[in-house]
Amino acid sequence: MIIAIPLDAMKRVYHQNPCTATMFALYEVTGHRKDVRYRLIDTRLNPWEKAGGKMVQDPDMKACECPSDLSADAYHVSEHYMVLQAIGKTDYLLVDNYCLNTLYSVKNVGIKIYKIPPFVKDVETAINHFIIGVEIADNIQHIHPAS
Repeated sequence: MIIAIPLDAMKRVYHQNPCTATMFALYEVTGHRKDVRYRLIDTRLNPWEKAGGKMVQDPDMKACECPSDLSADAYHVSEHYMVLQAIGKTDYLLVDNYCLNTLYSVKNVGIKIYKIPPFVKDVETAINHFIIGVEIADNIQHIHPAS
């Protein structure tokens, strides 16, 4: 399975709306129960970051507060789909906060959202939290970075 994690410019887990993240880390998770491994596949820039778009600069977007008039605007809703250019056909998007438009955009292509707690700061902790949370591994002793 492939998971996507939004990151800030320092490559820490990004806790605001994933559409406003600087980049996304894509990881492959393999194995089950007693031997679960993960490896970094790629790190991709958010298309909005590349374009210098308003999505990554707007405080309302970062706070997951799409104003009601924007939530009904078809153009704005489609802006959320640009993130799919970065995360592709992943299985899960690991996030802390997200707006309904983000949820609908990923759900419409079959990506599930896994909510991570706000205290998770680094990618390894996010991955371990996810693997234990969705009961892929029996416990943390069975999770290893792929060599």
